[in-house]
Amino acid sequence: MKFQLISVNKKVLDLEKVDSIIVPTQSGEITILPKHVPLVSSLQPGVLIVKFQKETQKYAIGGWVIETDGKSVMILADMVEDGTALDMASIQAKKEELKKKIEEYKQAWIMDMEEYIELEDEYLKQLVKEKLAGWMR
Repeated sequence: MKFQLISVNKKVLDLEKVDSIIVPTQSGEITILPKHVPLVSSLQPGVLIVKFQKETQKYAIGGWVIETDGKSVMILADMVEDGTALDMASIQAKKEELKKKIEEYKQAWIMDMEEYIELEDEYLKQLVKEKLAGWMR
Protein backbone atom coordinates (compact mmCIF):
# COMPACT_ATOMS: atom_id res chain seq x y z
CA MET A 1 0.00 0.00 0.00
CA LYS A 2 1.40 3.40 -0.99
CA PHE A 3 1.79 5.98 1.80
CA GLN A 4 2.33 9.74 1.85
CA LEU A 5 2.82 11.85 4.96
CA ILE A 6 2.61 15.56 4.26
CA SER A 7 3.07 18.41 6.70
CA VAL A 8 2.12 22.03 6.11
CA ASN A 9 5.67 22.74 4.90
CA LYS A 10 6.82 19.62 3.03
CA LYS A 11 6.32 16.01 2.04
CA VAL A 12 7.81 14.04 4.94
CA LEU A 13 7.40 10.48 3.63
CA ASP A 14 6.53 8.98 0.27
CA LEU A 15 6.70 5.18 0.42
CA GLU A 16 5.60 2.74 -2.25
CA LYS A 17 4.85 -0.12 0.12
CA VAL A 18 3.89 -0.05 3.80
CA ASP A 19 2.55 -2.96 5.83
CA SER A 20 0.44 -1.01 8.32
CA ILE A 21 -0.18 2.44 9.72
CA ILE A 22 -1.52 3.19 13.20
CA VAL A 23 -3.19 6.60 13.22
CA PRO A 24 -4.70 8.80 15.98
CA THR A 25 -8.11 9.98 14.71
CA GLN A 26 -10.88 11.99 16.35
CA SER A 27 -12.79 8.68 16.70
CA GLY A 28 -9.86 6.88 18.31
CA GLU A 29 -6.73 5.08 17.19
CA ILE A 30 -7.12 3.03 14.00
CA THR A 31 -4.89 0.63 12.09
CA ILE A 32 -4.84 0.89 8.32
CA LEU A 33 -3.85 -2.28 6.44
CA PRO A 34 -3.73 -2.95 2.69
CA LYS A 35 -7.24 -3.22 1.18
CA HIS A 36 -8.71 -1.14 4.02
CA VAL A 37 -12.22 0.11 3.42
CA PRO A 38 -12.21 3.62 1.88
CA LEU A 39 -12.03 6.21 4.64
CA VAL A 40 -11.69 9.92 5.24
CA SER A 41 -11.24 10.94 8.87
CA SER A 42 -10.00 13.89 10.89
CA LEU A 43 -6.83 13.43 12.92
CA GLN A 44 -6.09 14.42 16.46
CA PRO A 45 -2.63 15.05 17.90
CA GLY A 46 -0.97 11.72 18.61
CA VAL A 47 1.75 9.29 17.61
CA LEU A 48 1.66 7.91 14.08
CA ILE A 49 3.30 4.49 13.66
CA VAL A 50 4.35 3.36 10.18
CA LYS A 51 5.50 -0.24 9.61
CA PHE A 52 7.30 -1.24 6.41
CA GLN A 53 10.06 -3.66 5.39
CA LYS A 54 10.44 -4.95 8.97
CA GLU A 55 11.05 -1.37 10.13
CA THR A 56 8.91 0.84 12.36
CA GLN A 57 8.96 4.63 12.30
CA LYS A 58 7.13 6.87 14.76
CA TYR A 59 6.06 10.48 14.29
CA ALA A 60 4.35 13.01 16.51
CA ILE A 61 1.56 14.48 14.41
CA GLY A 62 -0.99 17.21 14.89
CA GLY A 63 -4.48 17.36 13.53
CA TRP A 64 -5.89 17.48 10.03
CA VAL A 65 -6.95 14.58 7.80
CA ILE A 66 -6.28 11.01 6.64
CA GLU A 67 -7.65 9.53 3.44
CA THR A 68 -7.38 5.98 2.09
CA ASP A 69 -8.92 4.03 -0.75
CA GLY A 70 -7.37 0.73 0.38
CA LYS A 71 -4.51 1.01 -2.13
CA SER A 72 -2.93 4.20 -0.87
CA VAL A 73 -2.99 6.34 2.26
CA MET A 74 -2.41 10.07 2.47
CA ILE A 75 -2.07 11.98 5.72
CA LEU A 76 -2.03 15.76 5.80
CA ALA A 77 -1.00 17.05 9.23
CA ASP A 78 -0.41 20.52 10.63
CA MET A 79 2.58 19.22 12.63
CA VAL A 80 4.95 16.34 11.91
CA GLU A 81 7.98 15.59 14.12
CA ASP A 82 10.16 12.52 13.66
CA GLY A 83 11.67 12.79 17.12
CA THR A 84 15.28 13.36 16.08
CA ALA A 85 15.34 17.05 17.05
CA LEU A 86 13.02 16.98 20.06
CA ASP A 87 14.39 18.45 23.29
CA MET A 88 12.55 17.19 26.37
CA ALA A 89 13.40 20.26 28.50
CA SER A 90 12.09 22.67 25.84
CA ILE A 91 8.94 20.62 25.37
CA GLN A 92 8.23 20.52 29.10
CA ALA A 93 8.85 24.28 29.47
CA LYS A 94 6.49 25.04 26.57
CA LYS A 95 3.91 22.64 28.02
CA GLU A 96 4.02 24.36 31.41
CA GLU A 97 3.72 27.79 29.79
CA LEU A 98 0.65 26.65 27.84
CA LYS A 99 -0.87 25.00 30.92
CA LYS A 100 -0.52 28.29 32.82
CA LYS A 101 -2.18 30.26 29.99
CA ILE A 102 -5.02 27.73 29.79
CA GLU A 103 -5.63 28.07 33.54
CA GLU A 104 -5.65 31.87 33.22
CA TYR A 105 -8.27 31.59 30.49
CA LYS A 106 -10.41 29.30 32.61
CA GLN A 107 -10.43 31.86 35.42
CA ALA A 108 -11.13 34.86 33.17
CA TRP A 109 -14.61 36.34 32.95
CA ILE A 110 -14.27 37.06 29.26
CA MET A 111 -12.73 34.42 27.04
CA ASP A 112 -11.66 34.39 23.39
CA MET A 113 -12.81 30.85 22.58
CA GLU A 114 -10.79 30.63 19.36
CA GLU A 115 -7.56 31.48 21.17
CA TYR A 116 -8.44 29.11 24.02
CA ILE A 117 -8.96 26.24 21.56
CA GLU A 118 -5.64 27.05 19.87
CA LEU A 119 -3.89 26.92 23.25
CA GLU A 120 -5.43 23.54 24.06
CA ASP A 121 -4.48 22.20 20.62
CA GLU A 122 -0.88 23.36 21.06
CA TYR A 123 -0.81 21.81 24.55
CA LEU A 124 -1.92 18.45 23.10
CA LYS A 125 0.83 18.69 20.47
CA GLN A 126 3.42 19.27 23.19
CA LEU A 127 2.13 16.19 25.06
CA VAL A 128 2.56 14.11 21.90
CA LYS A 129 6.08 15.46 21.32
CA GLU A 130 6.91 14.63 24.94
CA LYS A 131 5.64 11.07 24.48
CA LEU A 132 7.68 10.56 21.30
CA ALA A 133 10.80 12.14 22.85
CA GLY A 134 10.46 9.71 25.77
CA TRP A 135 10.34 6.76 23.35
CA MET A 136 13.37 8.03 21.43
CA ARG A 137 15.62 8.01 24.54
